[in-house]
Amino acid sequence: MCGEIDENVLINQELLDRFLLLSEMRGVHPLETPGDGPGELASAEGRAQYMEKIFGLGLTRSVTDAARANEDEAVDAIASQAIAFARLAGFLASQLPPDADLFRSVIEAVSEGHAETQVLEARFRKMHAPAHDHSHGDDHHHH
Repeated sequence: MCGEIDENVLINQELLDRFLLLSEMRGVHPLETPGDGPGELASAEGRAQYMEKIFGLGLTRSVTDAARANEDEAVDAIASQAIAFARLAGFLASQLPPDADLFRSVIEAVSEGHAETQVLEARFRKMHAPAHDHSHGDDHHHH
């Protein structure tokens, strides 16, 4: 058991080192400022909370950039973000061994995010639907 844990720690460190090296080759380095870490990732709940946090941060950046874009370029900003984040997702997914099958999870998450927009739009339409007067007495109909 202890040897297995040591091996997992070694594999994790090798994967992290590779990720940091590949990121450095792109000119990206970890932030040196203190801040919140990912939190507890050993549990499914902790991982879900972390993913929600990362999603929120990314969405905040996207909304901010789109709102600050030139009026005629907002759609281009959103499209560029979608492509860039998809590329980032592929880059991140490739950091783990193929048997981790993270790529499939990424594709499912892209589909889930796309479907989430449709759910939010339906909720918006329902919340902002004009009130309909259901009393249809003769005084409302003019012939």
